[in-house]
Amino acid sequence: MIWLILVAVVFVAGGTWLVAKSLPMRLAVLGLGLAGAGAYWFIGQPGMSDRPLEMRLAEIEQMIRTSPERLTENEAIAIAERRAREQPTDPTPHLMIARMYESLAQRAQAEGMRLVEGGDEPAAAAQAAVMQESLLKAEEAFTESLRRDPSNAEAIAELADLRFKTTGEVDARTTRLYQAAFQANPDRFRYGYLAGIGLWLQGQKAEAEALWADIDKRAPAEGPERGMFAALRQMFGVDPPAPPPTTP
Repeated sequence: MIWLILVAVVFVAGGTWLVAKSLPMRLAVLGLGLAGAGAYWFIGQPGMSDRPLEMRLAEIEQMIRTSPERLTENEAIAIAERRAREQPTDPTPHLMIARMYESLAQRAQAEGMRLVEGGDEPAAAAQAAVMQESLLKAEEAFTESLRRDPSNAEAIAELADLRFKTTGEVDARTTRLYQAAFQANPDRFRYGYLAGIGLWLQGQKAEAEALWADIDKRAPAEGPERGMFAALRQMFGVDPPAPPPTTP
């Protein structure tokens, strides 16, 4: 990269001419500039070649396999965004972006809770804003991934869960996502239960009851899904709340 040194010298010389008011001052400033450029030549790495994107992507992919703890979310997002620009029909970069933003949101949430416990409410509010922004970007990236591959069952389920966790609701779009996720993974009973909750809330109670009856035939009696489903039914008003315990 010798051309960088030459460009630096040109700018130093031009700046010297414009800034300095006398010939001795111009020579002094020029000397300092050339000394700085020379120092970079000996101390820096001007001969380092550019690192192609594919080489960096390969390094990151290898890092994910061998030592994922070294990879930051922002590094992964930056690489995936560039890959998405270069491969606009590939759904994978957007899926990776969505997962990284969701991870950033979880990190911000944990940090915000720590700050609240420490009494630093302004900093906690800033973390809450980061979390909300990250969740919105995650949803956008999931949507972009599904636009390129509408049948990706993992992306469908992850987007449904993201929308449910973010809003605490099962609206029409989230219901459709859970229905598609359950259709693709009929053994993931949680998806079916949540799809039924959405149908119930939208007034399609017969469809919801039929879906739940089908799941109940196959779900293990002692499995965690049944307990979760019972809690969901009370949370969304399908069942009345449990009466308080009576005291003798």
